[in-house]
Amino acid sequence: MAHGVVEYNQVEYNQVEVGLDQGPTQVGWRVVAWVLLGVSVVLSLLSMAVPALVDHPLTTGNGEIQRFLAVYEEGNLPTWWSTGLLVVTAVAHAITGFLARVGGERVAWAWLVSAGMLGLLSLDDHAALHERLERVGRQVATFETFPAYWLIPGVLVGAVVAAALLLLAVRLQGKARLCMIAGCALLLGSAMGGELAHSLLYTIGESGPVYVLTLHAEELGENLGVLLMLAAAAHSVSVTRAGGAVGLRYS
Repeated sequence: MAHGVVEYNQVEYNQVEVGLDQGPTQVGWRVVAWVLLGVSVVLSLLSMAVPALVDHPLTTGNGEIQRFLAVYEEGNLPTWWSTGLLVVTAVAHAITGFLARVGGERVAWAWLVSAGMLGLLSLDDHAALHERLERVGRQVATFETFPAYWLIPGVLVGAVVAAALLLLAVRLQGKARLCMIAGCALLLGSAMGGELAHSLLYTIGESGPVYVLTLHAEELGENLGVLLMLAAAAHSVSVTRAGGAVGLRYS
C-alpha cells in the first residue's frame, strides 16, 4: 500500500513540473480589435438613427442630444472617440518604435515619426485645427458656394502626413505593411475625398440621405484607417504571457 502512495505522489509531482516548464503563451488582439471596430460602427449608426427615428426637439435640428451624437459636429462623443483612437495608435507606434530600438532594428525611427504625426492628427481632431485653414484657402481662391476652403492648403498638409506615414509603411513587411498602407490610404482618402464629396453635394443643394451617408462614410472611414494603422503596430509586436509576467518584443 505504501509503495502505491509513493508512485501516485511521483506522478502528481511530475505533472506539476510539466506545467511549470510550459513556455510563454502568445497574447492575441482579436477581441480588442472587434470591440474597437464595433464601437466605431455603433457611433456612426447612432448619429444617423437617433435623429431619424426619434422625433424630439433634443434629437433633431440643433437639439443637444443630436449635437452630442452627430459625427460631423465638433467637441462631442464621436470626436472624443476618434481623438482617443488617434492617441492610442500614436502611443502604440511610439512603444513599437522603442521596442524596435531596443532590438536594434533600423526601422525604429520611422515608427517614432509616425507616432509624432498621429499625435499631431489627434490634436487636430480635438481642436479642429484644419478648420482654421479656411482663411488661407480664401486667400488662394474664391468660389460662390464652396464651403470647404481648408481643402486647398489641406492638400499640401495631407501630402506631408502621407509622406510621414508611408515612410514607415515602405520599411515594413507582410501584414504590418499592408495594414499601414491601407490605413494611410483610408484615413487620408476619407478625410480629403469625403470632405470634397459632401462639399460638392452641398454646393448643388443636396442635403438628403446621400449627403448624410457621405458625411458618415467620411468619419467611419477615418476611424477604420486609424484602426488599420493600430493593427500594423499589433502585427509588429509579439506579446507573450508566462505566469504573472508579460513580455514585449519587436517581431
